[in-house]
Amino acid sequence: MKNTETKQLFSKIFVDGTAVTNRIKYTILQWAAATVHFLLIFIFASVGVYSMVVFNIASTICYILCGILVKKERYILFYYIAFVEICLHSYIATILVGWAPGFPLYIIGIMPVIFYMHFSLDESAGLHESLLIGLCCLLTFVVCKIISYRIEPIYIISERAATYIYIFNTFCTFGLLLFFSLFFLREIQFSRYVLEEQNAKLDKIAGIDALTGLYNRRSMDKLLNNAVNSGKTFSVIMCDIDDFKKINDAYGHNSGDEVLRRISEAVMSILRDNDFVCRWGGEEILILAGATPLNGAALVAERIRTHIEEMEIMCDDCCIRCTITAGAAESTEAGSIDEIIGLADERLYCGKKSGKNKVVSE
Repeated sequence: MKNTETKQLFSKIFVDGTAVTNRIKYTILQWAAATVHFLLIFIFASVGVYSMVVFNIASTICYILCGILVKKERYILFYYIAFVEICLHSYIATILVGWAPGFPLYIIGIMPVIFYMHFSLDESAGLHESLLIGLCCLLTFVVCKIISYRIEPIYIISERAATYIYIFNTFCTFGLLLFFSLFFLREIQFSRYVLEEQNAKLDKIAGIDALTGLYNRRSMDKLLNNAVNSGKTFSVIMCDIDDFKKINDAYGHNSGDEVLRRISEAVMSILRDNDFVCRWGGEEILILAGATPLNGAALVAERIRTHIEEMEIMCDDCCIRCTITAGAAESTEAGSIDEIIGLADERLYCGKKSGKNKVVSE
């Protein structure tokens, strides 16, 4: 992925909400819960259910104090407190005013939250605990329904008041579900993006030669196929370091590795953006000169040869000078990739036989 595309994607993710921290999310949830219970104080006062007024005053204070847990990032404990409070609230409200105002709806709202927390928090409860909470929510909801069938509500409120309260509770419940569903969606998208980035990095690592930093044959095969499929003329240049075995024998394999690295850097410094270079094998380097005819490829190879001939490579206080021989071939000279590379290889060995340190393109 290009750097600009990465920045744009990060920007989009951050603007859309993935960058919101857990503390911000649960602070919003904490104050939302406190606000809902604060409003319920006035709702219950308006219908004369003063025992629930007292309960909601206590709940409002409880949620305000839960801000301490949020600041300490004790999100699971905060959830358990909210779970217990909502279950108690549902039981007591069902006994006092019945099923019609819809207070057990909050149980449905909080059930998915524990699964969200299990997904998003490293410290979250295990899946079995999340399932247990879900079963407790189901049990609480069913028990509240049974209570409403078997026990007449202590306080009788008007049907209109019950409808208004039900609408209020429905909006609050769906607001909670929407809040966590949006963040759940964003975090799934972000996780997918991170996975794609990691896979891209691994794929890149798998396609790079560890010693030289050049592409390996696996990557070059893909690039060559792409060049053929493009239908445009291209050329390949096969390079080989002259007398590389003598360098290894005289200076050691570590010095030989350093020579390979330095020559690889020199080759890359000369090539254009649409050219690709790989370590073909041993001391052989293959260059794909994109959209370049044979004469252009020969000029590129000559620049590389001249540059390397003038280089001085320092290894363990020793100055090593070396040369390369190269063979170039154009895509129009053969029918397949193997034949094009084979032709470049033949010209390379013609150069070797005729004195080395030269470029052969015909």
